[in-house]
Amino acid sequence: MHTYRVWFIAVITLFFLGGCTDYTFKNAVIEPPDAAFPFVLTDQNGEDFSFRTLEGKVTLVFFGYTNCPDICPATLSDLQLVKQRLGDRADKLAIVFITVDPERDSPERLKRFVGLYDTTVIALTGQPDALARVYQAYGAGAQRRETPGSALGYAMDHTSTTTVIDKKGLRRLLIGFGSPLDDVVADVSALIAE
Repeated sequence: MHTYRVWFIAVITLFFLGGCTDYTFKNAVIEPPDAAFPFVLTDQNGEDFSFRTLEGKVTLVFFGYTNCPDICPATLSDLQLVKQRLGDRADKLAIVFITVDPERDSPERLKRFVGLYDTTVIALTGQPDALARVYQAYGAGAQRRETPGSALGYAMDHTSTTTVIDKKGLRRLLIGFGSPLDDVVADVSALIAE
C-alpha cells in the first residue's frame, strides 16, 4: 500500500511539473513555423539594414505608414508598452516598422514618426520592388485609397497584424490588432525564454 502511494504521488508530481514547463501561446500560432524572409531595406538613418542582424532577438514586424490616423499609432503605442513591461529583458526584443507608403515615407519622416513612440524602433523603407517582395513574404497587404477633399490626398488601407519572429529567425505568431497586452507580453516572454 505504501509503495502504491509513493508511486501515485511521484506520477502526480511529474504531471504537474511537466505542465509547468508547457506554455500555450495566446495569439495565433504559425504552424509549422517557417523561416522569416531575410530582407535588406533602408532604415530611418538612410543606411542599409539587414534582417539577419536581428537573429538572437525576438522580433515584432509591423507594416504601416506615417500618415495612418489610427491603427499605426495605436500599434506602436502598444508595442512600446510591451517593451516597457519586459523590464530588463527589453534588449531581447526588436520592433520593426515597415512602410506601405514609400512615396511619402522618407527615412527622415520615418525617423520622426517612430521617435514619437520609441527611438529603438527600426523603421524601414525601400524601392517598390524590394518592398513588394517583403509584403508578399509576410502576407502583408496594402491598397491606396484616394481621399478627395483631404489634405493628405490618399490613405493606405493595410494589414494590421504584427508578425512575431523568434530568436532563430522563424515566424511563430501573428498578433491581431487590439490583442490584450498581457497576452502579447506573455507570448514574447515565452519566446525570449526559449
